[in-house]
Amino acid sequence: MIQYSRIVFISVVCMSLLLCACKKKEEPAVAVNYMTGTLSMNIPAYLYRDKTYTFSAEGISEPQEGISYFWDAPDFTPGSCFEQTYTFTTPEVSGSYTISLTGSHEDYNSSKDNQEIIIIDSLFFDALSGVSKGSSTFEDPRDGLMYHTREYGDLEWFVHNLSWSGAGNAFAKIEALSIPYGRLYSWNEATSGISGGETPGAACSGLGEGPQGVCPPGWSVPTNEDWASLATEVNGGTPLTFLDTWDLIASPLCAYAKLNDVYVWPYSPRNTKSNQAGWNGLPAGNSTNKGNNYGQLNNYGFWLSSSEADTNNGYYRYIHYDVDQFPYHTTDKDAFGTSVRCVRLI
Repeated sequence: MIQYSRIVFISVVCMSLLLCACKKKEEPAVAVNYMTGTLSMNIPAYLYRDKTYTFSAEGISEPQEGISYFWDAPDFTPGSCFEQTYTFTTPEVSGSYTISLTGSHEDYNSSKDNQEIIIIDSLFFDALSGVSKGSSTFEDPRDGLMYHTREYGDLEWFVHNLSWSGAGNAFAKIEALSIPYGRLYSWNEATSGISGGETPGAACSGLGEGPQGVCPPGWSVPTNEDWASLATEVNGGTPLTFLDTWDLIASPLCAYAKLNDVYVWPYSPRNTKSNQAGWNGLPAGNSTNKGNNYGQLNNYGFWLSSSEADTNNGYYRYIHYDVDQFPYHTTDKDAFGTSVRCVRLI
């Protein structure tokens, strides 16, 4: 009996050793490869509705070949694409939409990019609500854009910002923003380097006598004298000079407007943005560093005067969302970009 138990024990040990010897050797862990660079679709944050655009995936530096791209945009047409370049038509309805992009390779982890795209209308009064239409309209013969105008005293003014693309830039170079907000121009770009004053800091000898600059034929970039005339009209006929701070003038000139049902100005009880004058002032922000940097969108509006402060600087006026004033300042003629309104003598 003892001998039998010993035989069984030896058999079990041998069998265990045999099983261990036959067990498959474990494979080493596969190294994980990550793509180098950052996948990007580089689509602007704003696009016009019902328009066709083409954009390409970019940003991956390694691997250089063999990447498969997949675009997922169910609200666009087509709703998906398996190419590096994607041509699509935006939705017919304005609003916020998302596009997703995935880059895949059999030897690398996938890389992804998601972007929110705000779709807006390509016409000023369709893109914005809460703005006042002018008493007249004017079509710019250079590009066919239509502007509403209104008379203030002896001058007729555009009641939205100039959008002519022959100079300046849209905010952050997002072209779709040039319709609701207009474009931003430096003093030299706006005036072609011609001052509206006979001497630095001086007013013109008459209303509507500023340089044409970027304005359409028959129109001019407003001078200090033109701006003072507007303020005096809005002030009920009580004279204001250009160098005054223009207290209580901001609110009647600003529109508490919405872009896609979102207010563009922050709320403020100090500047209610009543737009009583129908001038439709909006917070279009500014550009700095010769159009390489942008800021203050939806916080400030800046508007140029064609009168120069001195040989290196020009005047502009500005409105902050929380202050019911329309003060002036000066800036380098090349570095700072502001909105432009156009005027002409009635």
